[in-house]
Amino acid sequence: MPIRMLFCLLLLFTAGCEKKPAGGGYPFDGASSSASATAVTVRFIDVTEKSGVKFHTVCGGKEKDYVLEVNGCGVVLLDYDNDGKLDIFLVNGSKLPPPYGEGPGSPPPSDALFRNLGGMSFENVTQTAGLTESAWGCGAAAGDYDNDGDPDIFVTNYGPDCLWQNHGNGTFTDVTAQAGVGDPGWGSSCAFLDYDRDGFLDLFIVNYVEFNPANVKRRGTDPTCQYKGQPILCGPVGLPTAPCTLYRNRGNGTFEEVSARSGIRAVKPSYGLGVTVIDFDDDGWLDIYVANDTLPNLLFRNKGDGTFEEVGMSSGVALNDHALAQAGMGTDAVFLREGAREDLFVVNYEDDNNTFYRNDGNGFFTEITSAIGLAEPCFKHLGWGTFFFDPDLDGKLDLFIAQGHVVPQADQIPSSPGWKQFNKLFLNDGAGRFIDISSRAGPGLEVKKSSRGAACGDLDGDGDLDIVVNEIDDEATVLENAGSPKNHWVAVRPLGTASNRDGIGAVVIVRAGGKEQKRRVRSGSSYASQSELTARFGLGEARKVDELRVRWPTGKEERYPPPPIDQKVEVVEGKGSIP
Repeated sequence: MPIRMLFCLLLLFTAGCEKKPAGGGYPFDGASSSASATAVTVRFIDVTEKSGVKFHTVCGGKEKDYVLEVNGCGVVLLDYDNDGKLDIFLVNGSKLPPPYGEGPGSPPPSDALFRNLGGMSFENVTQTAGLTESAWGCGAAAGDYDNDGDPDIFVTNYGPDCLWQNHGNGTFTDVTAQAGVGDPGWGSSCAFLDYDRDGFLDLFIVNYVEFNPANVKRRGTDPTCQYKGQPILCGPVGLPTAPCTLYRNRGNGTFEEVSARSGIRAVKPSYGLGVTVIDFDDDGWLDIYVANDTLPNLLFRNKGDGTFEEVGMSSGVALNDHALAQAGMGTDAVFLREGAREDLFVVNYEDDNNTFYRNDGNGFFTEITSAIGLAEPCFKHLGWGTFFFDPDLDGKLDLFIAQGHVVPQADQIPSSPGWKQFNKLFLNDGAGRFIDISSRAGPGLEVKKSSRGAACGDLDGDGDLDIVVNEIDDEATVLENAGSPKNHWVAVRPLGTASNRDGIGAVVIVRAGGKEQKRRVRSGSSYASQSELTARFGLGEARKVDELRVRWPTGKEERYPPPPIDQKVEVVEGKGSIP
């Protein structure tokens, strides 16, 4: 983020000899491929204006005098009214009062909820839903914390966070105080998860920095706050770090803060920005990965007894392969290889590689970013939201990265792409590499803004994945997936009974066309954002699903009748058979 501070730790970091990872079907080892031979059928178009999603994100003044003004905000895709259509929730920031920034003018910015009317058309229902508020927001996640059948929304803020309870009639109520989740820090990303497997969603919050504008020098007043000769904001380096927060759901509508007792606060606070939930050791207990700015990333291993231990350094995901801490923003976890465990991906600051960590299946990860083609194309750019998805429905997971600089002063730096940047789309060629097809993926990838949070989901109900991006100081962007030819697909929505109602944390497994694919139902990922909870699988030319299994958060696995293709199906915990 703000100033890329790469530093060598005074600790000898040794990854050990590289071994072939556990799990069959391992193509991602740097196998050669030809970009020119890769057929591109993916095409995104910008449909923001016709969609009715009119949303302008405000985040401080134009010159970005303080670090608070640059991180931007996230987006959540959810079906808040349970009508089968995916709605859009966008988080907004605010402005600092005088003398710290621009003075008050129009009504305070507010988050916004857009109801899906069908046919890629949306209406703003923020006021009728009761979601109008004026806090300085950053990230959000959705999950049915009270298991009453409809998704609730949690928003991280600069200042007390906010939990919005969904009443199931199109309205929400702020229940933060009653629930006990008003973390007072500067929250960035967040995620719902059931870390103790009791059937209720708990809540993890990543805080960024302890920030008081009265105690921080304004841009241009401190000669040490520069980047490539340009005076910029001060921080985060030099400002107090902030600890992460874990709330345990009591199951009665309230939470207890267990950050210290669980071991989350046993580690030194960091500059946290991104979070993703992963079971990296495949022991059935959900672990938590945090992407940090300028400091080593954190991996909290769930010990299964209500406590966590931090193993980022020992597992190989705290630093890059040069033993350097990076400036991580967004992050995602992915089942990229058949028969293998989840890998991790982090996007970083400019003049640095993004980082792909291959899960070796033995408790260790190996960085293979360059070998799979994800290093050089993004080296000069600055990434925020990111996710793996299958836009062409060919059964191979591709990669989207939202990009944009931290400071507008980057426009005055010849070596920088500037404040506004194009987003990136990488195609998985199936032979071991990701190919940058951004310039060939349609006019939607020609939108040039300073992007932040990003999420994907089927907004128009045609089976493929569309994209929503929250832009800083600009209008949000809605990208429709208009590619061809159309491959077959299946979408699975797990509904928990003993597990949490949304099935968050479940792993959905589909076998079709001789290939097995896995998706984890994940709340909170990318940067400050959340994609749809439905597990969506591209089947390519396969005309049937051979097997469908769900590994529930409780640890139980069930097999369900193979669903019809080109449809979305719901599977209920306890209604399947035990393999």
